[in-house]
Amino acid sequence: MRPRLPVALHQIAGSTPVRQAMGLVAVFTVVSLVTLALAYVAARRNIESGIRANLAQHMAGFDVTASPRTLEVLVAAEADAADPADRVFAFIAPDGRVTGNAEAKIANGSIQILPRPDGRPLSEDGYYPEVMRMAGGILVVAESKAPIRLLGETFAALLVLSLVPTALISFGIGAAIAVRAHRRVERIETALEKLSQGALETRIAAQGGRQDDLERIGTRVNRMAAGLQASTDALRQVSTDIAHDLKTPLQRMSVLLHDLRDKLADGSEEAALAERAMAEANGAVGVFHGLLRIAQIESGNAGATFAKVDLARLAREIGELYQPAAEEHGGSLTIEAPEIGVTVRANRDLVGQAVSNLIENALRHTPAGSHLTVAAGFWQGKPMVQVSDTGPGIPEEERGNVLRRLYRLERSRSTEGNGLGLALVAATAGLHGAELSLLDNRPGLIVRLTFPPDS
Repeated sequence: MRPRLPVALHQIAGSTPVRQAMGLVAVFTVVSLVTLALAYVAARRNIESGIRANLAQHMAGFDVTASPRTLEVLVAAEADAADPADRVFAFIAPDGRVTGNAEAKIANGSIQILPRPDGRPLSEDGYYPEVMRMAGGILVVAESKAPIRLLGETFAALLVLSLVPTALISFGIGAAIAVRAHRRVERIETALEKLSQGALETRIAAQGGRQDDLERIGTRVNRMAAGLQASTDALRQVSTDIAHDLKTPLQRMSVLLHDLRDKLADGSEEAALAERAMAEANGAVGVFHGLLRIAQIESGNAGATFAKVDLARLAREIGELYQPAAEEHGGSLTIEAPEIGVTVRANRDLVGQAVSNLIENALRHTPAGSHLTVAAGFWQGKPMVQVSDTGPGIPEEERGNVLRRLYRLERSRSTEGNGLGLALVAATAGLHGAELSLLDNRPGLIVRLTFPPDS
């Protein structure tokens, strides 16, 4: 059994469960970000409102005197008790002298707060200033914006330490669930692909536990496959029984016709009629023999005789065997097979019969003078054997039909054959897990059997 390959990342990313998980995480993240943003805006407004209220309260405390000197004393007292990094008190007297814990200047209609040469440092976050003309001068009271910065840092920490880990954990859990669901969907897809290729024995393994939608789909697929397999097996059995039951009477009929022919005078009309009847009987026996052979191959009984087979050596041996026939056909047959072995595990007789069928089909359905090539080697890293010709080929729309039993192209109905050659090749390919390809040789046809690399 082949080792299970890891699920490709691009397949996981493109799966519906992963997209749903990413969508949910994205919605959660957006909602959380919007909620945090609204909370931050509301908290900032509250802080700013509190600062404005404090400034107004301090201004009201100074608005008790009209004397510049008295106001300077009050401002100096408040300034000594306040840290300018938190709150600034400054009074610009009518003569321009500044009293307080910071310098204050009016420039272009706005207030500038500067540190005093011998004073303590100011806030690096800036200030919310309140300015009022009082006692003939200008009174400035300002609150630091540090609480706003702290609020931003708090929300940033909340974002990093809460939202981001939560989003990552949610995405990780969602991705793990999605990968598990994707693998289950992949198993269903693989089973359906095998069923579509005719492997009706394929089933989807039950996971156990609570049945979800995928489990129910798998169960129904298994029921469908079991029904198809039972119907197909019954049909094959009926076909096999009919072929088996009719083969013996036809063989006896052929023998009787042969005896009858021997008793008739050569050259007589009766002898010619008996020979035609013998040919038809032999053809019917060949059809039933081919049908029985296909049924035997499809049953898998030949798989017990699998062994190491050198496709290159097999191609050389069969090609050399048919070279005289190709020359009699007025053409030629070339063998392209390396000396180094192209080894697979296979039933040598069946693969050899398949290659022989392909060569005989090419000789039968190509005009005189056509060139055939029997090749063995590797195609895209996989062992392969193929037969190509320079005949009329097979229309692309007919390539699937010619693999059916007893199907013949309209132009081939006047030639020998029973329409089972390619069906036998297809059955052999199915038994070996090989891929049967019918390709355009421009002109002509290429029929290639590509075997699994580990076969």
